[in-house]
Amino acid sequence: MERGDLTERGARAAGPPRLALAALLAVLAGYALADQLVPAPVFDRYVSNLVQAAAGLTATVLAGHRARSTTGRTRLSWASLAGGTGAWTAGQAWWCWVQVVRGGDAPFPSIADVGFVLFPVLAGCALLLQPTADGSVGRVRRALDAAMTSAAVGLVSWETTLGAVVAGNTGDDRLAGALLVAYPVLDVLLVVLGVLTLARATGDRVPIALVVLGVVAFSVADSAFAYVAAADAYAGDLLDLGWVAGFGCIALAALRVPAPDAPVVGGQGTGRSSRADFLPYVPVAVALAVTTGLVVAGRTLNRWELLTAGVVIALLLTRQYTALRDNARLATELAAREAQLRHQAFHDGLTGLANRALFLDRLGHALALHARDLRPVAVVFLDLDDFKLVNDTLGHAVGDELLVRVAERLTGAVRTGDTVARLGGDEFAVLLEDGGDPVPIAAKVADALGPAFVLGGDLVEVHASVGICALSAEDAPLAADELLARSDTAMYAAKRSGKDRIVAWSVGMSLAELQDEELRHALRAAIDDREVRLAYQPVVELDGGRVVGLEALARWRHQGQDVPPDVFIPLAERTGLMSALATDLLESACSRLSGWVLRHPHPLAVHVNVAPSQLVAPGFVATVAGLVDRYQLRPGSLVLEITESGIFADLGAARRTVVELRRLGVGVSLDDFGVGYSSLAQLTSMPLDSVKIDRSFLAAVDTDPRQATFLHAVLRLAEEIGLPVVAEGVERPAQLTLLRALGCRQAQGFLLGRPVDPALVPDLLAGVPVPA
Repeated sequence: MERGDLTERGARAAGPPRLALAALLAVLAGYALADQLVPAPVFDRYVSNLVQAAAGLTATVLAGHRARSTTGRTRLSWASLAGGTGAWTAGQAWWCWVQVVRGGDAPFPSIADVGFVLFPVLAGCALLLQPTADGSVGRVRRALDAAMTSAAVGLVSWETTLGAVVAGNTGDDRLAGALLVAYPVLDVLLVVLGVLTLARATGDRVPIALVVLGVVAFSVADSAFAYVAAADAYAGDLLDLGWVAGFGCIALAALRVPAPDAPVVGGQGTGRSSRADFLPYVPVAVALAVTTGLVVAGRTLNRWELLTAGVVIALLLTRQYTALRDNARLATELAAREAQLRHQAFHDGLTGLANRALFLDRLGHALALHARDLRPVAVVFLDLDDFKLVNDTLGHAVGDELLVRVAERLTGAVRTGDTVARLGGDEFAVLLEDGGDPVPIAAKVADALGPAFVLGGDLVEVHASVGICALSAEDAPLAADELLARSDTAMYAAKRSGKDRIVAWSVGMSLAELQDEELRHALRAAIDDREVRLAYQPVVELDGGRVVGLEALARWRHQGQDVPPDVFIPLAERTGLMSALATDLLESACSRLSGWVLRHPHPLAVHVNVAPSQLVAPGFVATVAGLVDRYQLRPGSLVLEITESGIFADLGAARRTVVELRRLGVGVSLDDFGVGYSSLAQLTSMPLDSVKIDRSFLAAVDTDPRQATFLHAVLRLAEEIGLPVVAEGVERPAQLTLLRALGCRQAQGFLLGRPVDPALVPDLLAGVPVPA
């Protein structure tokens, strides 16, 4: 649908209320003019009664029509309001029958008062049925607030003026006295309830505001009627204008139709308070102060005044009880959520093992004890051999299941006090804190992987390369990062030695010495010859399948074989080739992007991964600025993806770089969120444009309710802080279905599209068929 169509429809929706408002103003002006020109007896008996009946009938018909055109709680709300206006109109019709048709005087009280009293009751139900952000608990609170306020106002009014007037003019007619008090008190209840409902409303608030305005007009008319009727001085005049205006406002509310693209407003959570929450306590305080002052002055309260004061106090205590109970419930839910988030922040989402953050924390504690008490400490570092083949041949789902089963075997192979962690991907580590020879323990861990795994009917054999680094009592203290790096170096030595080996770290061993010299030279030549190319995987909008972005993924083919990025990217970093490689790939992506955006009608972004070392490298921002200027890139079309380790390793320097990049119109996205060092709270410390949830969060999201619950919490938190989310690793329709249900808008993965050569990108931009 074109924007012009929406504008035209919005104009048509806004048109009738303007005409209706003009008609209402004309009726009110004509009514006031008639009051001056028509003789009082004729105006009272005919004009006033018939205009009120017509106004009530109009509001009833329009509210009923609005009820039929809506659904859910909104429909029930309008139906209840139509019932209230219909009851009032029926009472007014009886009044007209007596005064207009039969020519008599309608008594007070009469059968008409049944309809008049039903209006505030049903209108109150209509306000309570309105959809609001605070839910059923909030509706109970609003009902208590309204009842408490109306009782307090009624008590003050009775004690100060209305009681004396009613007693002096109605005599022993208790029904007449009760009705004269009930009308203004019920109207106060409606006004308070309307104001509180308006404060918590979601969606278009204008109809509710008009209903509240109509209730205020009713309240003025009813209060004035109560005083003049108590004095036996009621006659139809401008006093009746309040009821006509009230029905006119309700009719306008029923005619108000939100435009199709009207934004949703409100949406306050149940835990958030507003100034409207404190309004009901003002009249309660006034009522108790007035009552106390009268008693101190020597006034003796009658039983009805005592009963009303008791009701006000009971409602106040009930209101506080509901608030305390709701606060207790919210506190329990918050504590449970914090515990869940705390657990997830320190545990791997796929395997349930400790993650890198918890492992480093415990390793740091163990090293502190080593420095103080000379306690031995050791790290056993494992990396599964050829794990990529499992993913490529059997699929990532089987690979994830294998990681879970490996974690179970590792946990069963170590001692009770040892910490097993998944550091990321297929890397695991075991922390040994209470002594013992780490070599036999490492051998036991490796042997635990010996028996083949049965996964989906297939036998999968798994081996691991294991590195060990131990500190004895005689060794000098060491930092946690250094000890972990040494065990990692020993693990790479095991891989270079033929895999499925256990190697202990020794002095002089380093990663640089373990690199394949031939591969290093080949990579340098490939960068010089621009043989490292990019493939592009689509980032898809789940609602409609539109491609909103492309992630640029580095690919290198050497001697007829593909070299995995997790091999040549770290190699480039260790050998000082990363700057040249990153600049070449970034320029290639910008060049392609500048051509694609000219042929693509919708906004398109290309995501390029940036190594942690590049983020704070001198001249990096200037290089990006030059590319943006050379290729005339639109703001937001180039997005740099940075891992958590790249951002939070040097938070200050990273923040400065990110701020400068965003000033250039370059987006910054946090990649692989959830597998690094950061916590959810740290997301607010960096001016990011989006966050990409690591595929491990989706591994069992459609089968494990706990993962689904946590993913929902992450999505809600990201939404609350205004951070768009992209889910990575969508490979099964069930994952896609659950992501839609959780409100995730964008995703990427093999189910939505595999990485393709640049030549195939134009066809890809036509859209991706997203499974239903």
